[in-house]
Amino acid sequence: MLVAALVVAGAVFRQEREIRRLRGAIAELTSLRSESGPVVSMITNPLPSNIEELRRDAAEVEQLRAEITQLRQGKMEASALQASIDKLTGEVSALINGFSRSASSASPLVSQATSLARSSPEEAARWVAALPAGEEQSQAALAVIDRWIGSDPTAAAAWTTKFAEGPLREQAMSLVARRWGLHDWNATAGWLETLPTGPSRDGAIGAFVTSADGYDIRLALEWANRMEDPESRTQRVEGTAQRWLNEDDSAARAWIDKAQLPEGMAARLLSGK
Repeated sequence: MLVAALVVAGAVFRQEREIRRLRGAIAELTSLRSESGPVVSMITNPLPSNIEELRRDAAEVEQLRAEITQLRQGKMEASALQASIDKLTGEVSALINGFSRSASSASPLVSQATSLARSSPEEAARWVAALPAGEEQSQAALAVIDRWIGSDPTAAAAWTTKFAEGPLREQAMSLVARRWGLHDWNATAGWLETLPTGPSRDGAIGAFVTSADGYDIRLALEWANRMEDPESRTQRVEGTAQRWLNEDDSAARAWIDKAQLPEGMAARLLSGK
């Protein structure tokens, strides 16, 4: 990311230098035309290179102006890229700091569950299931799932369906949907189809939408529209649809026109309110 930022900074510098050069050229050519006087005077007092040369100069001015416009556009794109890089850098730093804090504050039970999961997630799952119910058991279970998804996401997902409805089930299913959805969205969507309605399914769908809208925003939007909780559904659908409208207005509008959306949502999206 640092290399990308330096590349962008260099590009912006070169573009600004080129713009200054072109502006100087335009000023010089414009000055030449103004000093030459009106067209009538050219007839009685011919310029050294006559009208044809002035026409070539005028054409070059227009070309230089077009190049400046293009360079300005490139500078805007470079600035947008830099902003994206800065944002991504901040997000990654926050994640790293979060993981560092979690690792340093992990209890011995969570650390043991993580260690077991490296060699045998199934054994780790059985060990966690035998722990006393409570926060430590929940954190240990999430640690096992986090490891298990990397080797066998189907088995990890199946284990989460055995949890009772509640905060742990919601967190576990969301973790599976987010991580699995980044690597195999078709398999993840198939698993979501099997889940009964409820808060944990809505949480899993929300996490899947977060992963899916980076590569298939239509798929993400279709799943967001299947959430059961009205407030969660509205938030996810409107947020995802708005991003799609910004990226591909015509495709997004075509989908919105045909979709079965909550009353008033389509009108709000299409009006930009």
